[in-house]
Amino acid sequence: MPGAPVPATASSGGPVESVQFPGQSDLTVYDLIESDEDGAEEILAGAEHARMVANRCQRLQESLEALAATLTDKRVPGVLLGWCTRLIDRAGEVEAKADALAAKLPGASEALKQAGSLAAEYDQHPADVTRDMGHAAPADRTYHQE
Repeated sequence: MPGAPVPATASSGGPVESVQFPGQSDLTVYDLIESDEDGAEEILAGAEHARMVANRCQRLQESLEALAATLTDKRVPGVLLGWCTRLIDRAGEVEAKADALAAKLPGASEALKQAGSLAAEYDQHPADVTRDMGHAAPADRTYHQE
């Protein structure tokens, strides 16, 4: 962390300061695991929303195509038919992007769940032991020694 004060160590003879810098939160592995679970659920909800958007775009295209057909049959002058055609194209683009997003998001959700599982598997036990001993962080981790 550039610009952050480096705490003095016991070996330098100076006082040992807290390694918690101002403005940093006290996040733990438990927060990470819970956040991964919540994030995975939110991603799946986003995939469902993307599917809903794709369905609505399909319905919009169908309605606009019917309107364009009516305009053509009635020979309506002006730019309205051109605008309908542009909106049909745009709705198709949005539908394609929403379908692609809905297809990719479940994989992202699964990756996040897996990351949370790995964190729980490898880091939760040392965190539990450390917490039970009354400490905030495991001392043998290199990022706690800096």
